[in-house]
Amino acid sequence: MPKRRGDEPAPREREQPGARAGRADRVYRAGRTGRAEEGKPPTLRLGVRRVLGGVPAQPVRAEFRFDPASPMVVSVTFTPDHGQAVTWRIGRGLLYRGLYGESGEGAVRVWPVRGGAIQAVWLLLTSPRSSAVFEMSAPEIEAWLDATYRLVPEGAEPDTLDWDTFLGGLLDAPERPGD
Repeated sequence: MPKRRGDEPAPREREQPGARAGRADRVYRAGRTGRAEEGKPPTLRLGVRRVLGGVPAQPVRAEFRFDPASPMVVSVTFTPDHGQAVTWRIGRGLLYRGLYGESGEGAVRVWPVRGGAIQAVWLLLTSPRSSAVFEMSAPEIEAWLDATYRLVPEGAEPDTLDWDTFLGGLLDAPERPGD
């Protein structure tokens, strides 16, 4: 687990969420129990909503993937009902910290939604051409991130990181128009 601020609950202190925002299908290598199979990277399929005009409105499917060979980031593929899927790579620690307070700067920001019965976080993604805000279920993301930290604990990332793959992913990124 990442280092928590004083207001963040320890993993064993968390209560099971009663109400969930969005619909989530936990996919753990054909497992239906909602638990990751031992040693297998977890995937989370989650119904999120794109925020338009300050109101969560447009449903979007999101798939969160974790690769233990590149443990510092998670991949999130957003698939709207109409349109092309888009994949973003987000810092795992940034996403975790965003469950409890404002996290990130620049192109990726995450923060919890305060108030109301729904436990949610908002994710802001910004590119040179556009930006989008998504509302996501905090309990579902927290449970999924906990599963990733059981596979690769915080602080162990450099030991398990496949540096060739990690650097290759950074260096082989497609150029953006105008670069």
